[in-house]
Amino acid sequence: MKPGVAVIIVIWNGVEDTLECLRSLVAEGYPNKQIIIVDNGSEDGSAERIRGEGFEVSLIRTGKNLGFTGGNNVGLAEALSSGVKYSFLLNNDTTLEPGAIGALVDAAEMSPRGAIFAPVIHYYDSPSEVWFAGAFLSLTRGEAVHNNFLHPRRDAAPYPSPWVSGCAMLARMDAVEEVGGLDDRFYLTWEDVDWCLEMRARSWGVEVVPSSRILHKGGRSGAKLLGIRSYYAVRNSLLLASKHAGRGYLAALLRITSRHLRSALRSEGRERIEVLGTVVEGLWDHFRGNYGPRKTKKGPSKTLGGFSAGPVTESELGEAGTEA
Repeated sequence: MKPGVAVIIVIWNGVEDTLECLRSLVAEGYPNKQIIIVDNGSEDGSAERIRGEGFEVSLIRTGKNLGFTGGNNVGLAEALSSGVKYSFLLNNDTTLEPGAIGALVDAAEMSPRGAIFAPVIHYYDSPSEVWFAGAFLSLTRGEAVHNNFLHPRRDAAPYPSPWVSGCAMLARMDAVEEVGGLDDRFYLTWEDVDWCLEMRARSWGVEVVPSSRILHKGGRSGAKLLGIRSYYAVRNSLLLASKHAGRGYLAALLRITSRHLRSALRSEGRERIEVLGTVVEGLWDHFRGNYGPRKTKKGPSKTLGGFSAGPVTESELGEAGTEA
């Protein structure tokens, strides 16, 4: 019997993407998986459509938008209670190649101190192009970016990466029990980098598995996120640096602030004003320790949950927890 895997998909609307993702999961072929859908307050009838299509899923309605972190933590708690060996966090704007989960599990079974395993991720609209196959990380610069030089062969051996994208990651539940779930302070973006660093700090490994492949849509609604991107990029990259950079935190603070202010000043007109405002807001909230969902005068902004596990998708804020 293959080890049990709980596939966790957090949704906020985007029902057509979710249904396509679920169809690919059925066709993927791993024999011992359960699917957990965490509905973060969808308003498009997602739950009803999923049930109407007859998919065998555990559906958890949170009643509100808990963010990427909160939604996945709900799913991880359910997975822990079910006794599975692995959880597979998956954005709903993805489709899987046959055997993708099995390849990840095989790699994990060969690496008992491996905590997180990620597939190579291709662009849905351009399948020959790689979106994620590994990453760079500089804590003192506040940078966590995709390594776009990597185009591994499918038969290449798994290899380590400083962090992997929350778009798709297989997590060993023994490691999750030891380290804990995603840090809810991030809410959206950078939480994947943080989780990988927390795992590595406790001597667990993080790897990319070239024989596992998925397709990722991403970037479809980025125009809706003017300013929001800058807010989370500033606030959450500073939170990450404060947690992990040690004495390099001050250098990270100066570089992150300078980089985002320069980027904002390159904008024009109303866009410049809005982006500058959100950069300052992100800095101010970091210094105040104001994390979680971004607050507005009317409370948490509904537009922030445009993620389907990852936003609007997480990638639309700058590649799932990264600083571009």
